[in-house]
Amino acid sequence: MRISTNSMYQKNLNSILNTNNKWQKSGLHLATGKKILSPSDDPMGASQALILKQAQSKNDQFQAARESVDKSLSRQDTILKEVNTVIQTIQETLVYAGNETLNDENRQDLANKLQGLKDQLISLANAKDTNGNYLFAGNKNDTPPFVVDESGKVNYVGGTSQINVLIDDTREVSLSFTGAQTFMSGANPNQPDAPSDIFASLDYALDALNMKLDDNDEDAIEQFRAGLTQASLGIDNAFDNISTLRAAGGTVLAEVERLSALGDSLDIEFETQISQIEDVDWYEAISDYVMLQANLQAAQYTFMNMQSMSLFQMK
Repeated sequence: MRISTNSMYQKNLNSILNTNNKWQKSGLHLATGKKILSPSDDPMGASQALILKQAQSKNDQFQAARESVDKSLSRQDTILKEVNTVIQTIQETLVYAGNETLNDENRQDLANKLQGLKDQLISLANAKDTNGNYLFAGNKNDTPPFVVDESGKVNYVGGTSQINVLIDDTREVSLSFTGAQTFMSGANPNQPDAPSDIFASLDYALDALNMKLDDNDEDAIEQFRAGLTQASLGIDNAFDNISTLRAAGGTVLAEVERLSALGDSLDIEFETQISQIEDVDWYEAISDYVMLQANLQAAQYTFMNMQSMSLFQMK
């Protein structure tokens, strides 16, 4: 069977083009460091890599949520630690205020001190998180959760629901406690008459200290004693409540840290598995590139020599 000049020409040209395509693709493998440039290169490997990347993306989302929770709860604990420090100063002040040898001027000084401590508590209760949202405002975190009316009473106007986030497939936690939980709760079942509102408790003390007792009015003195007692009970309850909340927040923080560590390990495992599927074997890739380059050069040389033969000059 005779092979026509055109057939031989086309066959060698196709060989050159095919080798050139393989060589260029080999170059892309080297340039990108990836052995799977399209799903057709390795359908099974591409599918496995896609599944792993989706799982890795989900893990990254949980890691971001854990980081957000960690920042919020850490900020919350810092604030609540300061709150308890202020409360301890209030407790000490109330103990001193119970000394009935003090005169009205002394008690007024103590009232001014307590007012300053109350203002500190309001400022802490309206603290913001690292994103500029009001920490204790629940689901209404764009406005201050605590406001003071004309009479000096502190009112909670924040949200009643916490903001919850998923930190794992089945684990949901809150970014922070609401102001109602933190500053307006804390009733002790053993002291049902004690106020649970820390600010109302302070108001009992302020009212008592602003009373005039130097004329030794027995009714006024009894009211003074009752007011300080109510205030002390409420402040003690508030301290216990906040201490309990700090412990609960610390437990969640420890859980978040544990899950974050596991998430970091999982991310490394995903990267390793994806790399094993997608990344080139550099020795093999370089060898293929050099071999294909040599084959292309040989094919081009042969083709040029064939063009000079008389066979290709025939019509």
